[in-house]
Amino acid sequence: MKFFIYTFGCKTNTYESEAMSRLLLETGKYEAALTYKGADAVIVNSCMVTEESEKKARKLIRRIRRENPSSCILLCGCMPQVKEKECLDTGADIICGNTKRADIPSLIDSFFESKEKGAPEKILAVAPHGKKEQFEMLAPSGYKSLTRANLKIEDGCDCYCSYCVIPFARGHVRSMPIEEVFRVAKDLVGSGHREIVLTGINIGMYGRDIGVSIYDAVKAAASAGAERIRLGSVEIDLINDETIMKLSQIKELCPHFHTSLQSGSDTVLKAMHRRYDAKEYLRKINLLRENFENASITTDVIVGFPGETEEDFLDTVSFVKKTGFFRIHVFPYSRRPGTVAADFPNQVPQEEKKRRVHVLEEVAAGLKKDFLSSQIGKTANVLFERIESGTARGHAENYVEVRAKTKENVKNQILKVKIKGVSDDGEYVIGDIVT
Repeated sequence: MKFFIYTFGCKTNTYESEAMSRLLLETGKYEAALTYKGADAVIVNSCMVTEESEKKARKLIRRIRRENPSSCILLCGCMPQVKEKECLDTGADIICGNTKRADIPSLIDSFFESKEKGAPEKILAVAPHGKKEQFEMLAPSGYKSLTRANLKIEDGCDCYCSYCVIPFARGHVRSMPIEEVFRVAKDLVGSGHREIVLTGINIGMYGRDIGVSIYDAVKAAASAGAERIRLGSVEIDLINDETIMKLSQIKELCPHFHTSLQSGSDTVLKAMHRRYDAKEYLRKINLLRENFENASITTDVIVGFPGETEEDFLDTVSFVKKTGFFRIHVFPYSRRPGTVAADFPNQVPQEEKKRRVHVLEEVAAGLKKDFLSSQIGKTANVLFERIESGTARGHAENYVEVRAKTKENVKNQILKVKIKGVSDDGEYVIGDIVT
């Protein structure tokens, strides 16, 4: 039988989809399909950070049911973990949360067995997270088509920001043992990956449950032979000054940091239950730039948080301009049932949220072009990922996309490129491979 996995959301979900794929392949009963239309079983790995992500998952399930009516549809991930009963009306045959991924092959088998008997049964397999829950050891089989690989080292979050449902979907912080970080990283290096992205739900909290830190994880990946190491999203208040300076001594660590701002207004940050103010955030960003040459900083910003005034919003606009981010992911506030902020008064109207998103995205586009322009004249070490029509595409260490003309197959090679310009659309830089 054939299966297909559709993934919504973060790098952690991508990693977990790879792990589920491996579990199915190892049974010997399943092989991967190219599309959901040719699959006997379709897994939808969901996200519920925003209401929009939920809507997309529901819409996809309806489309799969319409276009491949005989398939078994399994909905897993954060949606079922938080909204198991609501997920029963999605049209999925199997509802599986974040604690039952290892059971997915047997759950699909059970569904087909009941179907063969003429009475297919809807399966609900959602269990709550526990305080003593251990880190789930699900290693991917490798990313054959990629030059970089995600390595999930942490799960869960104990922050409970007022707008965020993730602690309920993912449970308490659990960390991969440091010896496993080394082992899996070594396997990925051995299978040809030049770059490893350490990812998780809140990797700044990595190791708090086992007595180590994110520095130890980066050091373990470097010791395993990874040529380049990149961090997933890390909260700025969870990496102290000493850690920043220690990390800067690991030459394999790429100078690219994604650290969520969420708002440039201290009033809004306090209401969000963030554990820093704008001044402290900027201080940490400047410290990163002092310790990492040509570092790029990317971030997330939520606009239209309950009670956010026009003055608060303009504080955010002013702050992001002053900080000089490379990229900003702008999100309208999404009301998440069960979170503290869902019951806050002064909810911002949808049209006003859309306006603020548009304004900030315009600012973000300008900042991105400014940062890319600052790269002109520099020589970057670029890991090339694909070649199309004689143009090699890859990323510099600071995650700037670089394109260069070539007649050679340079895929999965790290080469020096002299940056000479920015694309007309302000999305990437252009350069020449240095021979």
